[in-house]
Amino acid sequence: MFPMFQELAPHDPHDKCGHHYAIYLDLKNQRFEVLDSMRSAADADLTSHAEFFINNVKETWNRHYKNSKVQIRHFPIEYVATTNQGNTTDCGFHMLEYFAKWEGRLVPAITAATVVELQKIYTWNWLTNEDFNKRSGAREFVECNPA
Repeated sequence: MFPMFQELAPHDPHDKCGHHYAIYLDLKNQRFEVLDSMRSAADADLTSHAEFFINNVKETWNRHYKNSKVQIRHFPIEYVATTNQGNTTDCGFHMLEYFAKWEGRLVPAITAATVVELQKIYTWNWLTNEDFNKRSGAREFVECNPA
């Protein structure tokens, strides 16, 4: 599975907003699967971004694994129907859940409540991380950057 980040305004050096989605190389079913919580195959920005990446994966595979029994250049792309996120900010949480739970069959059910729980879990893990807390200024960073 590949984490994807697409800048939404690539020509604006001040706008670094973007969108996270995932691409899965399904060797068993011989296809690439695109999981996006906001867009579908009807979105030209998604398809051009995903296809550019997938074509590079195919080219790289062919270069390094040309003698392998498994060849992927003929694999089609499937845009998997997912639950749409309810806002423009939770795509990263959806992508992380795809990574944690995607098995190639059932799309994980991700709700607003799921995202709230994930925010709590990731914040707790971040704040209790020993490496983070050893950094100078860690406490000041947290106290000066409220959510």
